[in-house]
Amino acid sequence: MEKIESRDNAKIKEYVKIASSRKRREESGKFVLEGLKLLEEAERSGVPIERVFVTESCLAARPELAGKPGITLISEAVEGKISQSASPQGVYALCKKLDKPENLGKIDSNGSYIALWDLQDPGNVGTVIRCADAMGLSGVILSENCCDLYSLKTLRAAMGSLFRVPVFTVEMEQFLLGTPLTSYAAVVTPDALPATQVPYRGAVAVIGNEGRGLSPEQAAACSAKITIPMRGNAESLNAAMAAAILMWEMARAAL
Repeated sequence: MEKIESRDNAKIKEYVKIASSRKRREESGKFVLEGLKLLEEAERSGVPIERVFVTESCLAARPELAGKPGITLISEAVEGKISQSASPQGVYALCKKLDKPENLGKIDSNGSYIALWDLQDPGNVGTVIRCADAMGLSGVILSENCCDLYSLKTLRAAMGSLFRVPVFTVEMEQFLLGTPLTSYAAVVTPDALPATQVPYRGAVAVIGNEGRGLSPEQAAACSAKITIPMRGNAESLNAAMAAAILMWEMARAAL
């Protein structure tokens, strides 16, 4: 079994470049992940695993890892260079992106979708994808300016759901104006319909940027406006929390 002890090893340098650069991930068609759970989820979903890096202590605790493709031992010094976790588990993988063409023809006109317009927090995007998986939504629709799906932070927050949930990247205004789905802009305005009183079959609920929400122009691209009734004094909700509530309503409407 190969062992890498140098932080300047070419394979380690490649891993670090892909881990740290969205452009590099897009050009190479590869991404990285950390931890046993994400590795297992990726394998279960058919993600091609190019190489697995593992520390000696991790391999001693999980000897079954020795059978992974491209298994390579790394020293603690090398782990210190590639790890992005506060509590590393000692296992890292270089993977190829799944070949998932963004075919809008696959959108179910009777389905339920959540759309994210220019969200920048990978934790929010990953959390929404995980929730969409849990609630059985038909898919997640992202604007072109959303954060990178394959950043490690997004992958961690999605906890493997990214490999299962259909995700479409679109020019959002053009998509909303042309889709057969009924689109609902999630806003905090008195003229919006209560989110609890909307039919969600054949619909997409649209969440705006964390700091700005949906602009009036963005909301106007949707069929109608909805709002989450709030009894307390908070002016608004976190984007992922608002999306989760709307997805719960969608799931409840489908019962």
